[in-house]
Amino acid sequence: MKKVLMLGLVAVATLGLTGSAMAGLPCAAYSSAEFSIGGTACSDADAFFSFAGNKGTIDICVTVNDCLQSPVDTCTVRLDYGLGFDAQTELGGGSNGRVSGTGSQSGQTSANGVVCFELLLGGGGAGVLDWTVTAECASPEVFLAGASDTLCFRSTDFNGSGNVNFFDTFKYLPQLNAGAGWTGNMNCVAPVNFFDTFQYLPDLNAGAVCPGGSVLAADGSAVIGDCAGKIN
Repeated sequence: MKKVLMLGLVAVATLGLTGSAMAGLPCAAYSSAEFSIGGTACSDADAFFSFAGNKGTIDICVTVNDCLQSPVDTCTVRLDYGLGFDAQTELGGGSNGRVSGTGSQSGQTSANGVVCFELLLGGGGAGVLDWTVTAECASPEVFLAGASDTLCFRSTDFNGSGNVNFFDTFKYLPQLNAGAGWTGNMNCVAPVNFFDTFQYLPDLNAGAVCPGGSVLAADGSAVIGDCAGKIN
C-alpha cells in the first residue's frame, strides 16, 4: 500500500514539474495568427493602400499561449515577410509600378499574449504575400504560424518607390487625362476624375513615406514597407 501511495505521489510530482516546465513557454498548438486587410476593398482590389496610414493596411495579429493554454506576455515575436510580384499579372498595362521585396519586424506580446503587426504596400498590381511568425522567447525559437496570401492592390505610391511625390503624379496624370486607369481609379468608381484626385492629394501634400523595414527589390524598382508601432 505504501509503495502504491509513493508511486502516486511521484506521478503527481512529475505532472507538477511538467506543468511548471510548460508554463510561460510559447506553444504552437495553442497559439494563433490572424491575417486581415483593413480599409475599404474595391470589387477589383483587396485594398487601396496609403503610406499616410489613412486607407488600407495589412494586419497580422498573433496570440501566443503556452501549452497550458495561458497567455505568454512580454514574448518577442518576429514577423518575416516577402511579397513576390509577377509582371505578367500586373494590372494597369504594366505602367504603374510594382511591389516586391522581403523584410521583418519584431514586437512584444501584451499581458493577453497578443502582438499586432502592420504592413503597407506601394505600387499597383497583383502579388503573393508570404509571411511567418516566430516566437523568440524560447530556445530554440518556436514557429507559430504562416501563410501565403494573394493580393490585388492599388496605392497612392504609384511607382512603388516607398514614398509619394511628383514621380507618382506623372503616373497618375495620364490616367486622369484619359478618364481611365486601374490604379488611378482610387475611389473605385469610374471614370478617373477629380474625385480620385481628392484621394491622392493629401498623401502627395504630406509626402507620405513608410521607410521602416523597407527593402529594395532585386531590380531596384520597388519596396514593401512596414510602419511599426501603429497598432500595438
